[in-house]
Amino acid sequence: MNDSNFLTPSAYSSGPRRVGDPNFAEQKAERSLKDVLKKPSTVISIILGMAVIGLVVWLQQRAVWTDLPSPTVSYEILRNEGLTEGLPILIKLNQVAVFQISDPLGGGGGAIRAKEIVESLEGAIADLEEEPGREITLTKRGDLPAIVQFASDGTGRRVIIELTADDVILAGMGSGKGVARLWAERLTDSLKVLMFAEAPEFTTGSEFGDALVTMFLGARGERGEMSEASLDESFEELGAAQKLVLAVLPPRSEPSDDEETDPAP
Repeated sequence: MNDSNFLTPSAYSSGPRRVGDPNFAEQKAERSLKDVLKKPSTVISIILGMAVIGLVVWLQQRAVWTDLPSPTVSYEILRNEGLTEGLPILIKLNQVAVFQISDPLGGGGGAIRAKEIVESLEGAIADLEEEPGREITLTKRGDLPAIVQFASDGTGRRVIIELTADDVILAGMGSGKGVARLWAERLTDSLKVLMFAEAPEFTTGSEFGDALVTMFLGARGERGEMSEASLDESFEELGAAQKLVLAVLPPRSEPSDDEETDPAP
């Protein structure tokens, strides 16, 4: 028996089969799709989805950032708990702490290292003002990593801070890389919010990231504008716990599961 005598879908058509004519399965699928699209729940879902997309686009188009100066870099001396021989000091952008360093007491003066880091960070911010596309990352300098900033083409590298063994001890973490990554994430997201009025990206899901997002949304306001005053006001309106998370880098007792413990010297 010749298989060519069997009926094919084209045999059900009223005329010759042409390229592009729908077969039976295609026609059934088209009818099913039309039936689904006619259901009220489907129509409502599509309308709501389009409305959400339209709202996001609309907010992005009308977002206007005004009166947002570069963040102020400062340091704050903490009480010495005897964890290291140095002086524990916070390095801050406005109200937000980004580094917690151990500053050696030798040399006849206090906070020498802190002042140097403040100067380096101020230089990095000035570089960002001229070239917003600069990147912040980690690099290895000696036994411990450093946080550096450079242009998108790899030039103009600036060392912002080099970690010390006492910094790692003060952080209560077993990994210098873990400490540097934590600092770099806090620094990057703080700059995004305080300098460029952008939402945090790298710390989301953490207590710090959640507090920074809350501060960002509160400062942004209904009109999508952000100012130094609105940032200050939003910070003051945070709860006590979220203020503390932003303003302090508390020691961590153990490294997390994804951190490698640095080998003992």
